[in-house]
Amino acid sequence: DLRLAEAVHQGKIYRIQREPTEQEVADMLFGWLVETGVTSNSVLYAKDGVTLGIGAGGQDRVGVAELARDKAYRNRRERMALERYGCTYDALEAGRKEEIAAEVAAQHGGLKGAAMVSDGFFPFRDGVEVGLREGVTAVVQPGGSLNDHEVIQACNEYGASMVFTGQRCFRH
Repeated sequence: DLRLAEAVHQGKIYRIQREPTEQEVADMLFGWLVETGVTSNSVLYAKDGVTLGIGAGGQDRVGVAELARDKAYRNRRERMALERYGCTYDALEAGRKEEIAAEVAAQHGGLKGAAMVSDGFFPFRDGVEVGLREGVTAVVQPGGSLNDHEVIQACNEYGASMVFTGQRCFRH
């Protein structure tokens, strides 16, 4: 059961300000399903029924969020190279590489409007901000951190929605 993120800190209630759209819910549920098969302590990004990047089995949320982000950028570059030029990104001449890299950077690796999925809570806001800075609009995570209020504030500052699952997809 997904529930809008809410936390109490020092007697003050912190709530997510925006409910997810139907598409965001679909992306979060799809991502959560994928997450059940990924090694614990991971973050992934999902959009339109596609996994964009997975950062699995890391020791910190920032690191796995960055790994998943970097994979999303790399995957986007590879797809564009194949679609446009029929070869891998590494096989392209320098000018075409620069063209694709610039386009992918402008698109934030395809992460704008994506859902960010974590099988464990975000202990601090810095982990979720990796995705938020790329244009992620929805976050799903178990919740339960002492600093959930900070993560809620970060999402609200970026206009993103966030839901808690209340459970982990624990897999080792």
